[in-house]
Amino acid sequence: MTTYELLSKHIEDLQAVLDNHGNVLQDLPEAGVSRGINSCAAHCSYKRLLKMTLLETIQILEASRKAFKSKQLESLRVKLTAVLAEIA
Repeated sequence: MTTYELLSKHIEDLQAVLDNHGNVLQDLPEAGVSRGINSCAAHCSYKRLLKMTLLETIQILEASRKAFKSKQLESLRVKLTAVLAEIA
């Protein structure tokens, strides 16, 4: 991907986020603050990417835990699971 294509993609992503925020602001009086914030966060492509990456990492750590009996890897898996649960 060229620099131009990458920047164009980022601008498209930013425009989509701004459009979504605008829609949330319009609906805010009826929907309430917490629902508006959750709606905004649910449509965030970066949040979805983070959740997918965390889930994949946790699955890999879980699958390899018998091969590598490491307390550090187990601790990391537990922390990542907690973060995933928090942002879900």
